[in-house]
Amino acid sequence: MKVTILLDHHLEDRAGYFQTGLREIGWDQLLTVEFLRLRDVGLPDNCPDQEIWRFVQQRRFLLITSNRNRKDETSLQATIERENTLESLPVITIAHPDNMSIPDYRQSVAKRLVEIIISPEENLGTGRLYIP
Repeated sequence: MKVTILLDHHLEDRAGYFQTGLREIGWDQLLTVEFLRLRDVGLPDNCPDQEIWRFVQQRRFLLITSNRNRKDETSLQATIERENTLESLPVITIAHPDNMSIPDYRQSVAKRLVEIIISPEENLGTGRLYIP
């Protein structure tokens, strides 16, 4: 199974930790997960959240972010509230991205991520999922 995950610009430097976590729990042999940055898909770092959400929904990518704000109507949360449907993929929000260097935390994140990846239909339409 191959899955593409777009990392919000605040998490781009954490891609290695996500990959390490998957390897540490043994799922790197069962899943092919491609972690992409905004620039890898042609989006600027200052791309509005609304455009990022629409981009990942159109391409059926998962999005991992640490962004929880609702500053304005183009914010990620406002976009989810306004545009989410029963078929929309969830936005995965990591609670403590600075803790990804800690093995136990990283492995907890990886385990939850695998659960989301292997059962996507269970999470359609949820809007946002929080991982440790």
